[in-house]
Amino acid sequence: MDPVILTAFSGVFALGVCFSVLGSVKLKLAEQLKIDDAKVGQLISALMFSSLVFVLLIGPLTDQLGFRVIALIGFVAGAICLWLLASATTYQGALVACLLLGLAAMCVNTVGNTLGPSVLFGGKNNAAASNLLNVFFGAGAFITPLIIAALLGKLGYKKTVGIIGAILLIPVIFAVFGTFPAPPEGFKITQALGLLGRKGVWAGGLALFCYMSLEVTLAGFITTYLKSHELSDEKAGTILSGFWIALMLARLIAALTIPAQASVYVVPALALVAVISIAVMVGAKSVGIGVGATLLTGFVLGPIFPTLVGVTFNKTETSGSVFGLIFGIGLLGAILMPSLIGKYAAKLNIRQSLRILVGVAVALIVLSALLSFGIPDAAPAAQRPPPPPPPRRRARAPTRPRRPREPGGGGRLHPRAARPGAEARPGGRGRRRAARAARRGRGDASARL
Repeated sequence: MDPVILTAFSGVFALGVCFSVLGSVKLKLAEQLKIDDAKVGQLISALMFSSLVFVLLIGPLTDQLGFRVIALIGFVAGAICLWLLASATTYQGALVACLLLGLAAMCVNTVGNTLGPSVLFGGKNNAAASNLLNVFFGAGAFITPLIIAALLGKLGYKKTVGIIGAILLIPVIFAVFGTFPAPPEGFKITQALGLLGRKGVWAGGLALFCYMSLEVTLAGFITTYLKSHELSDEKAGTILSGFWIALMLARLIAALTIPAQASVYVVPALALVAVISIAVMVGAKSVGIGVGATLLTGFVLGPIFPTLVGVTFNKTETSGSVFGLIFGIGLLGAILMPSLIGKYAAKLNIRQSLRILVGVAVALIVLSALLSFGIPDAAPAAQRPPPPPPPRRRARAPTRPRRPREPGGGGRLHPRAARPGAEARPGGRGRRRAARAARRGRGDASARL
């Protein structure tokens, strides 16, 4: 397979690893650093906050430096950060590792989600390409806890996390030997600010705000919801795994079945089903209905994120700058909404707090419909007319100095008036005088001989 395509797949896989590793080792990490759950939560928040900051910078840098440089930075930095986390002995050391892990995560995230639509399906189906890519994100987020659970008891915390870091170095081979698309010529980072004036960026970003609010909040509170149905921790964890499997399966199906021209209908339709399924979760009175609604919610949420990214690219442009802006807006939802749901769950109960997510899903319907049907597609880069050249100013002919007039001569030119270059190009009487002088000179020269 082409190393460029492998780099794209590896980028989103590495993102899944970066985002899942803290949750997978949080118990052993707390034990090693001797910190409580609140401190562990602060480490996760630090990762999300640094991701929000760095994604706004990495997007334009990708357009300026190219995919290879950003991919190498991401994979190498990710490995180093996990090794720092494995060897950390203090909370401050782990905090630094988490903050830098946000840099690595956004490098691989931007490369994967921007490079993939350019090279998959001939660059003609952004939504399908994004869905296929994000199957690998789900694979990374799903496999990492399994690897850690299998190795943690045998090798211990430090070696296990170190092995996860070493896995992130494997894609360096693809990034070194791949032939990547060239970055846009003459791109300047300040040009990314101009994208804030495009309606497609705001509509796509706000729709991603709603989606990330739904996915991250549900992923964090599904076990709490299922325990309200009096399920054991083990069964609740199994159903959570089923939620992620349903999400990945839906993305794979969407990548293989949804044609490019139908992508605009996908997100509004799936968001409508999500409104219904989350409402059923809130009102479910039996365990079976609650579990079924949970798995259905995971299935309908699956294709929404990648399809939104693909449709936004269609409405704007496929670039790191666009992805950085919309992903940054979306991350705000992932940071703010879980905290809001947690506060309401503490005051009321988890089911009542999930009513907020029903409203978020309704907002997603409206915003995705606005993006899909209210904003026209942008012209492909190859079909965009080149910018008009600046108007050329016609050079004015040099003005010739006026020759002085002979006093009282009725406007006649003075015979001795000199023109520019008169010595080099004598005219009229001047030429005749010069010719006679030349003949006399030749005659004098012959006489001397």
